[in-house]
Amino acid sequence: MRSSFFIVADRGNLKAYRAEKLVAERPPRLQLVQAFTLTNAHFRPGDIYTDQAGAKPSGNLGVQNSATERHLDIENNRRLTKQLATHINETLRQEQPETWSFAAPSEIHEAVLQHVGAEWRKRLAEQVPADLVNTPAADLLGHFTGVRAA
Repeated sequence: MRSSFFIVADRGNLKAYRAEKLVAERPPRLQLVQAFTLTNAHFRPGDIYTDQAGAKPSGNLGVQNSATERHLDIENNRRLTKQLATHINETLRQEQPETWSFAAPSEIHEAVLQHVGAEWRKRLAEQVPADLVNTPAADLLGHFTGVRAA
């Protein structure tokens, strides 16, 4: 029995799966190895950074706040991609797959992979620039041509 390993992620979620071929005539069995959610990913900067009453300044400061929120959003995305990569590195270290496949939305795909360890990037068999985190497990294998459980 051989298995394939793949990870799907989006801005705040990560799921790692193993596909195992148990019987030749049947499709591979999917096993969820790890799943987690980064709760900070679901907040907008305005939800986190407000004054004590929860209000945002108004008037001409609105333009400045808009630029500040964009900067905070960029910084938050940078931190989230690093956190995702840290969890990917840890998961791969624990599971030790020979090769693995990865799917994430195109907006974060490369940013996450930049922070994945070089030894794991060498073992990357397939990259899918798509958000598959909420795809039912039964449908996931259709998106990965490189996932083979033989």
